[in-house]
Amino acid sequence: MSMLKKASNNISYSKTGIYGEAGSGKSRTAAEIAVGLIKTHKLEKPIGIFDTEPAWSFLLPFLGAQGMQVPYIYDESRAFKDVMAWVDEAQEACSVLIIDSVSHLWKDLQESYLARINDQRRNNNKRPLGSLEFQHWGPIKRQWADFTDVYLSSKVHFIVCGRAGNVYEYQDKDDGSGKKELITVGTKMQTEKEMGYEPSLLIEMIKEHEGGKIVNTAFIQKDRADKLNGQLIQMPTFEKLRGHYDAINAGGAHFSSMRGKDSREMFTEDGEDNFGAEIRRREVALDEIREEILKHHGHGQDAATKAAKSATLESIAGTRSWEKLGSSRVNDVIVARNKLWNITRGHDYGAQVVPQPEPETIGEDVP
Repeated sequence: MSMLKKASNNISYSKTGIYGEAGSGKSRTAAEIAVGLIKTHKLEKPIGIFDTEPAWSFLLPFLGAQGMQVPYIYDESRAFKDVMAWVDEAQEACSVLIIDSVSHLWKDLQESYLARINDQRRNNNKRPLGSLEFQHWGPIKRQWADFTDVYLSSKVHFIVCGRAGNVYEYQDKDDGSGKKELITVGTKMQTEKEMGYEPSLLIEMIKEHEGGKIVNTAFIQKDRADKLNGQLIQMPTFEKLRGHYDAINAGGAHFSSMRGKDSREMFTEDGEDNFGAEIRRREVALDEIREEILKHHGHGQDAATKAAKSATLESIAGTRSWEKLGSSRVNDVIVARNKLWNITRGHDYGAQVVPQPEPETIGEDVP
């Protein structure tokens, strides 16, 4: 089957990320976008909200004034396991899903894993850990990857809101001491570090102060449709952000999950890659050939013994050079081993040999 196909727009449901500090307008902007999507595409199902703050009770009057159905809100948990179950149910019953705030879910995943590790350590009379260690991040990130896959491939418009976290870097101090200092160089969504790459529209909400009032401003960090990139939009509404949402193929076929395909066949059961496994197979086969030849010709270094060994090697590998056989492809070495087994043992390598019964003897007293 060919992997080549003509390109088409297979983004039919928008995936939006919104982050910022407290009071910057994350939830209100998410509500504006959700209302706009429902009105524009005449969606019949209500909004679904996983509310960890909880804060959406304050936005119910706004949604009602916009003619929205009463949304489905789950505001009883910050547990990552609950959001996965919620998404399965909500994407069937709702037109637009909103998680506010995804930062709580990321924190729960870390704290829950650490708690489980420490439960095991206490059971083994070990001191609990104060923080996660390097080897713990793999299982945590694999769990998070299940969420990002559902977020991207779900056939529903999806908005995630998160808190802002600082991005730090070390730079040389100006005093000429050669020492470094930690400085803030930007912000990101306070969640798993790759989450910022997932949304098609990523918005940083900023609190600006004008005339004694707070003006919520959207800084467009990323717009894959390239309609709004880098823009600062005060008091954002769906219409102000519409350039991005008009680029999706609403009503078309949305791409499916990519989690079903992987490259596990490239590795052996113990995690070794195919190249490493081939090297190991060749080394084992060479060692068995060497030991089998020594078993039949001995370890002697006289001319006759050396000649016999070389003749056997040539008969199975077409060369009298051990170095040449050692540099051969693994399949050639395995073929040589099989030939040797047929010469010395009378059967293929690895064949199950059925022992022959001892011949019956007839006693002299039997006529």
